Amino acid sequence: MRIRLSCAALVAATLLASAPARGAEIVLEQSAVQKLVVESLFRDNGRFYLQRGACNAFLDSPAVTLAAGRVVIRAHLSARLGMDFGDSCAGVDLASWATVSGVPSAQGTAVRLGDIRIEDVADANTRILLNSGLVPTLPAAFELDVLKAVRAMLQGAGSQLQVDVQALHIDSVRVADNRLSVRFDFRVAGR
Repeated sequence: MRIRLSCAALVAATLLASAPARGAEIVLEQSAVQKLVVESLFRDNGRFYLQRGACNAFLDSPAVTLAAGRVVIRAHLSARLGMDFGDSCAGVDLASWATVSGVPSAQGTAVRLGDIRIEDVADANTRILLNSGLVPTLPAAFELDVLKAVRAMLQGAGSQLQVDVQALHIDSVRVADNRLSVRFDFRVAGR
């Protein structure tokens, strides 16, 4: 009888060891992605500056949607473009709504936007400004640090254990069903 139990335990352990490992997943609904965009991009009194100074350009009033595998950001652009003369700007004013989008993807232990494109803009001058100022800066500005988020979640669990995230690998990032899903594997050590 003892041999049968040991064999059964060995078979169970073998099956568990050979089963595919299931990773963790962070799922952010549209409202959470909206908050993330505001926190990471529009952190200067609700504005994201493309250009500072007497002549300046900024986006404000963002609205985020998730569609067709992309994070879509619609925002209002206000700009004063021209030549700086001390504390004033000799130039023209622009004001327009614009929509840009990007595909979220893994970069190390973070999620950033790539394949940035302007979806909709009211006029050609605004499109030029967005292409020169926004498109190059958006991937680095929008970042979901998954490692930092996992560490914060584990430390906020109220446990007596001290937990250290030793490794994290993002397996996939996708937008579907109005949600941003990040699947990842990680290793923790407790003390």
